[in-house]
Amino acid sequence: MRTELSIRAKNELEGFDAITATLIRGWIIRHLLPLDNPKTTGTSLGGSKRWQYRIGDYRLLCRVSEKKIVILAITHGHELPSQASWMVPKSPTDISL
Repeated sequence: MRTELSIRAKNELEGFDAITATLIRGWIIRHLLPLDNPKTTGTSLGGSKRWQYRIGDYRLLCRVSEKKIVILAITHGHELPSQASWMVPKSPTDISL
């Protein structure tokens, strides 16, 4: 399964302090990348493609398809951005952890 970061998620990850960014990257590597079916964990956000994964106080908002996961946004706590701002990704980039 391929995992990608949207431009927004990449910018958000770069904006975190080093410890938080390392925590999130490590979680993705240990818990999300090895999954054959990422829908076995996390929470559906309505429909079959939108998923949320919790990492402590942070949330990964993702679009999941059969062949890839696109991390669209990384939020803190229950702050969900408006759907229009994170559900339509601009050209995703490969994750570089």
